[in-house]
Parts: sequence; structure tokens; C-alpha cells
Amino acid sequence: MPDFGAQFAKLLVANDQELRRYIGLFLHRRDDVEEVLQQTAVALWEKFVEFDPEREFLPWATRFAYFEVLNFRKQKARSRVFYSEDVMELIAEAHEEISEELRIRREHLQDCLDQLNPEDLQLLNHRYRDGTTIKSLSEQTGRTVKSLYRRLDRVRQLVTACIDRKAQPLCEE
Repeated sequence: MPDFGAQFAKLLVANDQELRRYIGLFLHRRDDVEEVLQQTAVALWEKFVEFDPEREFLPWATRFAYFEVLNFRKQKARSRVFYSEDVMELIAEAHEEISEELRIRREHLQDCLDQLNPEDLQLLNHRYRDGTTIKSLSEQTGRTVKSLYRRLDRVRQLVTACIDRKAQPLCEE
């Protein structure tokens, strides 16, 4: 008899970031995304016995996430502005259409980040992963705000060009 708990945990952990990104398409506050992700995990666990292991987990899980976002919106509708359900359905359809391309581009992104020199990678991590402000980075590094903005622009351009080069064969197919 399979260990459903371990199987579920493995699939959820492997797809956690992707589900978070998907939910983030509809909700922009990090706390809201985390709340809906937790609600989605509960719903997935409750229905996991119905999951067909021959199919991919992520498309199955994103449908749950979509409905959890709708439920969240209904609960919070009085106090916040949200996309209409028509717009949400369009976003969900667009995501489904390009999800494989996005996955591949994220892999290319990681490859391109691995090619950066350590100083540039650290700058990107501080700014985007950790959320450190440019002013704070300026104080920490002794570099001017202007020079940090210029460096970030150059590094973003390098990474973007790298991803585009790696993705080029996808576009030609």
C-alpha cells in the first residue's frame, strides 16, 4: 500500500513555487498568496485519494488553486479590488497555454544566473530575492545609488539576452 502522505508531500514540495507563482497571477499581496496556497494545500490533501498518479500533478493542483483564489476573492470582495471572474479565466487560460514555455525559460534563467560572476549574482539576490532597497545596498557596498542602478540594468540586460539566446531554438520550431 503506497504512503499517500509521503507521496503528497513530495509532489507538493516539488510544485510549491509553481503554485505560488500561479496564485500570484491573481493576487498581488504576498500574505494573500500564502493564505491561498495554504488553503489550496488543504484542498489538495482532502482530494488526494482521487489524484491519478499517471497524470501530472501541477495542472491538477492549479485547478484547485484557481478555485481557492475564487473562494478567497468572494470572502474578501467587500474590502479589496480584484480582477473580474472573466479576466481571471482569461489569465488562467493564458497561463495554461504558456506554462511549458515559462518552465523552460525559468530553467534558462537558472542557467544564465549560474553564468554570472559572484558579485553580480549577489547583487541580484540582495535586490530581488531578499528585497533589499537600492539605498540600503548603496550603504552596504559603498557604491552610489546611480552606479548600482546602472549595474542592475546591465546585469538584467545580460540575463535577458542569455535567456533569449537559449530560448531561440524554441521560437524557431
